[in-house]
Formats: sequence, C-alpha cells, structure tokens
Amino acid sequence: MLLVSMLALLFIFSLIGMEIAWAIGFAAFGYLVLSQFEPFGTPLVLFSQLMIVGLNGYILVAIPLFIFAGELMNKSGVTHRIVALASAIVGHIHGGLANVGVVANFIMSGISGSALADAAATGTVLVPEMNKRGFPPSFSSAVIASAATVGPIVPPSISFVLLGAIAEVSVGRLFMGGVIPGVIMFLTMFVLTYWISKKKNYPVEPKSSLKDQRNALFNGFLALLAPLFVVGSIVGGIATPTEAAAVAVFYTLILGLFVYRNTSLKDIIEAAGSAAIASSIIMLTVATSQIFAFLAVAENLGEILTSAMLAISDNVYVMLFMANILMLFLGMFMEILPIMLILAPILFPLFTGMGVSDVHLGVVMVLNLMIGMITPPIGLNLFVLSAISKVGVIEMFKSAVPYFIALILVLMLITYVPETTLFLADLVIPVQ
Repeated sequence: MLLVSMLALLFIFSLIGMEIAWAIGFAAFGYLVLSQFEPFGTPLVLFSQLMIVGLNGYILVAIPLFIFAGELMNKSGVTHRIVALASAIVGHIHGGLANVGVVANFIMSGISGSALADAAATGTVLVPEMNKRGFPPSFSSAVIASAATVGPIVPPSISFVLLGAIAEVSVGRLFMGGVIPGVIMFLTMFVLTYWISKKKNYPVEPKSSLKDQRNALFNGFLALLAPLFVVGSIVGGIATPTEAAAVAVFYTLILGLFVYRNTSLKDIIEAAGSAAIASSIIMLTVATSQIFAFLAVAENLGEILTSAMLAISDNVYVMLFMANILMLFLGMFMEILPIMLILAPILFPLFTGMGVSDVHLGVVMVLNLMIGMITPPIGLNLFVLSAISKVGVIEMFKSAVPYFIALILVLMLITYVPETTLFLADLVIPVQ
C-alpha cells in the first residue's frame, strides 16, 4: 500500500508540473510520513542520511566538470568552429544545414557528453539559419533535437558516468561500448535527413572551395582533439573519468584563453555559474532518487517487476523486449536520471544473472532513455528547441516521427546484436 501511495504521489506531482527532483523527494517523504502510522515505521532520519550518501561518490564530480567544459566550449566559440567545419564538409549535400546539424552534433557529442547541451548549442546557431533558408521551422527543430540524442551515447558521456556509479559498471567500458552504436545512430540520421531533404527539395549550401575546407579544418582541428584527450586518457589508464573531465575543462580553457583568445574572466565566471546551476539540479535529483530507489527496493518493487516479466516469458530476448518497452514508456513521462536510479538496481541483477553483459545492458538503457528525450510530454530536447524556435512541442514531434522510428530500429539492432556494444569494449578494455 505504501509503495502504491509513493508511486501515485510521484505521478500526481509530475502531472501538475512539479520539478522532477522535488516530485521524487516529496513522494519519498510522503512514504516516510505515512509509514509512521504503521507499527514499525521507517525512520524519518533516513531521508537526510540517504540524500548525503547518494551524493558521496567521487565519480559524480565528473558531472559538473563535463558541464563546465560544455559551457566553456560555447563561450570560446568552439561550437561555431565545429558548425563551420561541418558546413564546409557536408553543407552542399542534400540536407544542407540540416545534415550540418547532424554532423555538428556528432562531433560535439565527443566533447560535452550532454544531449541538452548539444541541442541548445547547435540549435541556437543553426535553427535561425535553417529557417532563413526556407526549411520548415518544425523540421529544423526536429532534426537538431533528434541529432542531439547521440550525445550521451558517444564518449565522453555524463549518462554513462552516472550509470557506472549507480550499477557499478566500468565507465571506460561503457564509453567504448557506446562508440559503434553512436556511429550507427549518426549514419542512420544522416541518411534519413538526406532522403527527406532530397524528397522535399530542401535547400543546400554552396559547395565550399578546397581552400575554405582547409581553413575550416584548420580552425576546428584543435576542437576535434578534445574527445581524443578525454577518451584516450581513460582508455590508456592515465586518468579516471573524473580526472578526464578535469582534463576537458583545462583543455577548453587553454583553447579559449591562449589559442582563440576570445574568452574573458567574465565568460569563465558566467560558464561556471551556469554549470553550477545545471549541476545542482542534477545532484538534487540524484539525492532524492537515491531515497526513492531505496524505498522501492525495500518494498520489493524489483521482485514485483521481475515476477511480472517472468510470468509472461523467461526467454531473455522477450524480456529484453519488455524492458525496452518499459523504459521507452517511462521515458515519455520522466527524465533520464530518476529512471536510471530507480530501474538500474532492478534490471542489472536480473539481466546479468541471465548472461546479458552489463556494458551491453547499460548502452541499451541509455539509448532507450535518449529516445525519450524526443517524445512528448517530457521530451527535454523538444522543450529546448521549442524555446529556441518558438515551435510547439507536438508540432515538432510530428516532424521528428521519422527520426523516432529510425532510432527505434537502431535500438532493436543494438539490443539483439550485443557485438555492436561489446566488440570495442572487449578489444580496448578487456574484462579482468
């Protein structure tokens, strides 16, 4: 009964538009208050204790650092240089600036690790330009929102850092596991954008001269080195994910202060402030979700879900399909972080016990939840692009439906062909 009450409170608070961190926290607190009317109530002191314990993880320090690096990237003009490079390479192909957005998001995914940061950065630069050239505003926004979903799949990834901390999975192996799926996602969206744009005769950019392409490559080359430093330091055993995040911040600062010379102290302070605000929201969600997850486990939610799934089938492939459906459904109504914090402790023991690799399951989970970022009503990428383009979320989603279907097909491929996630992970960072 208490579990049902907690889930009902979470649903009601989310439905009325309460910030997800507060909704989770109040739902968990409501459980604790109601439990006091039972013979052996749960101590209220658990609320504060679990919040503190939930944030007591060294690896979580990587999150504000990666966010800070992304903010500095925008301040130092790295985003504009990457967009210019992508435009010089693919702007003249069918798709024009739309495929520039796909390429730019793929490149930036190797720097920021955040879908929202990539969507906001490329959307601010490209959507107004695409609209000027005659792209439908809903399509312009849908392309960028969809292309940004690759951000947390390609390393470095804030989502993989969080999942590694929650499920105790090697972050380095998760990073490697996301490379091939990320490339598949990128190629799928590039080809789809090419086909749609050719079919609807959307505009293309003039072909850049060889000199312009060389200049764009020269200007963007140093920005392209950032993911090599970050991922290379982790794979090479030189740095932990947290230390690699600090390397990303340091490298971006060097670019802005001494190479491009366009980043002032004011810019750094503003970037730090924005990163602090974004990090505080994430960390509050981590803290409250820890309480919620603890109470859900105490009430045997994992056993309930497991029993329900096993009652339908004990075939691992069927169960993976059901887990995908569950995560896709929850992704429509909840943000990625609380879903990971609640489901990871339930799904990982279940599927790893059935022989599914923790790296494979981790990539499948994150890709599932990324698709949720372009599905209403709580599709955060849609909301970010809606704020930029002033296009309604539902109208934008209609244009994003082809990308949604394409990403579902990619999800099915990755779910049932584990080698797509395990090949590089086993090759580069073998299991000890």
